[in-house]
Amino acid sequence: MAGDSATTKFLLTRELEPGIGIANVGFLLATDRVRKPSTPKRPRRITSPMSNKRRNRGPQNRPAGSPPRARKPATSAAKQHRPNSRAARAAARERTQRRRQIRNVVVGGVIAAAFLGVVFLAVASHASTAGDSTNPSAFVLPRLGGSGKVRLASFVGHPTVVNFFASWCTECAGELPVFAQDAQALRGKVNFVEVNALETGDGLGFVEQHGVTPSTVAAIASDVGGSNGDGLYQALGGTGSMPLSAFYSSTGKLITTHTGAFDASSLSGELEQLYGVTVPA
Repeated sequence: MAGDSATTKFLLTRELEPGIGIANVGFLLATDRVRKPSTPKRPRRITSPMSNKRRNRGPQNRPAGSPPRARKPATSAAKQHRPNSRAARAAARERTQRRRQIRNVVVGGVIAAAFLGVVFLAVASHASTAGDSTNPSAFVLPRLGGSGKVRLASFVGHPTVVNFFASWCTECAGELPVFAQDAQALRGKVNFVEVNALETGDGLGFVEQHGVTPSTVAAIASDVGGSNGDGLYQALGGTGSMPLSAFYSSTGKLITTHTGAFDASSLSGELEQLYGVTVPA
């Protein structure tokens, strides 16, 4: 160390006093080393490998006199294939046009099929309902299970009750015998017309099974039009539930409608209130 060298030089160049031997010189050297404070070490800078890599990238790490490293120009894949770019664009345009043509053909076919379907349904509906009407004030319906028409105008002169039914309606099965009984009891005073609507099965067999026949009521008709053979039913306010009954005056004017089933007592009370008639016991 620098301090030790200076002390040794001082002792060697100095006259040794009497009594100081070589051992004492060693002692002095040791004493001087202990007494003299040591120079503090600078803390070592810790650098990460990444910082070393970054530092080594600079031009100072290149050999002296070497030319600067030339950077490679950034070229995209499109520039590298520039001679074929026009052909690629032309092929892409051709594919796009082909997809558009296929799409136009498919859309045109769907529209044509939908149009033909609408025309077919319109023709079929017109053929099956020719001469029919679902106007509540002047309805004309085909007779269920027979020929001819059931017209509201033919019942003018007496009050008329129009009752709608369907074979899937459980409440209809309970009230149909009541209508059949009252129709026979009030024959010549009140007309009872049964209309089959929203049918999914055998409407005629269902109504006859519960005592309603052409001999017990004024007529049995089949509803037409609408979304499912329910044109008149919808026109009178039907929303899909059964049964529904409509009460007309003797002049053919609609008085009121009733949704839900009647029993013997409630139907008798309704007829007495609207028409002033009493059902015989």
